[in-house]
Amino acid sequence: MNTEVFIKLVEFMDLGQRFYLSLGAAFLSVLFLVLFVGLSMRGKSRGGPVDRLGRYFSHVEDQRQVVSPFMERAILPFWRQVASLVIRISPRGIIEAAKQRLILAGSPEEVGVDVYLFTKILFPFGMLFLTILLYLFLSPTPLLRVILIGSIPLSYFLPDFYLKRRIEKRQTEIKKTLPDALDMLVISVEAGMGFDQALHKVAGNIKGALAEELNKMLQEMGAGLARRDALRNLARRTDVADLNAFVAAMIHADIFGLSIGRVLRVQASDMRSRRRQHAEEMGAKTPVKLVLPLILCIFPALLTVILGPAVIRIYYTLIQRL
Repeated sequence: MNTEVFIKLVEFMDLGQRFYLSLGAAFLSVLFLVLFVGLSMRGKSRGGPVDRLGRYFSHVEDQRQVVSPFMERAILPFWRQVASLVIRISPRGIIEAAKQRLILAGSPEEVGVDVYLFTKILFPFGMLFLTILLYLFLSPTPLLRVILIGSIPLSYFLPDFYLKRRIEKRQTEIKKTLPDALDMLVISVEAGMGFDQALHKVAGNIKGALAEELNKMLQEMGAGLARRDALRNLARRTDVADLNAFVAAMIHADIFGLSIGRVLRVQASDMRSRRRQHAEEMGAKTPVKLVLPLILCIFPALLTVILGPAVIRIYYTLIQRL
């Protein structure tokens, strides 16, 4: 019965629809073949003492897989394997740029470099497959065709857009928290604490992305990394102009042996001045931003209320004269 329905459906299609259906099927076949060959080669390349030792502990992993949900047992491992295959064939420069962008975004746990690059490749092919299906079964209008075809290359940049929004949100949060954190740092240092102790106190009293970055910096310093190198890593992980200026001043003070308290006081004063200037700048931009809502939302309502009765009266007057 299902075979007869399929045969009738194929006979009902015209030549163009059959071509698109064949093209989509061929594309999916090639895609799955490449993934299968890549994953099988990846599985054969594993070997050595680690795998032999893993056999003795495989029963523990099997028990964990039985307890874990189906998504973690089946879907996510396959997704990660395919994504790791993308990492292997990607150029080194693209991988490093993706790592840096993920670091600026706070290294989200749900998005790794492999998943990020694989998603950038998967989205255009998914949109292409969806476009073929819509062409076959819905006969879209010319406008919808243009939108669908244009969305295929644009979908490649969707992960970039998501990551850019996340980076901007995180940098804005750090920029807002930094002046208050510097004030607390100045008070702590002037109260007699060392710079490292003051950083630890500030990191414990604030929340958000800046607290996370300060804790990472303290962990690096606790592991034996020099203070100036930890400060450089802090600036590299955030890429905030105000924080970069603070890091440069602290490295300068560390190299030339300047008073940390005095440098912190100057930096805190400059930071408060920058925050005040930024607030004044945003306030000056407010009238310009209000022009479009006024024109589109408020002015039509005002014109309707003011001119509406006059238009109605003129309309009835003209009808009576005619």
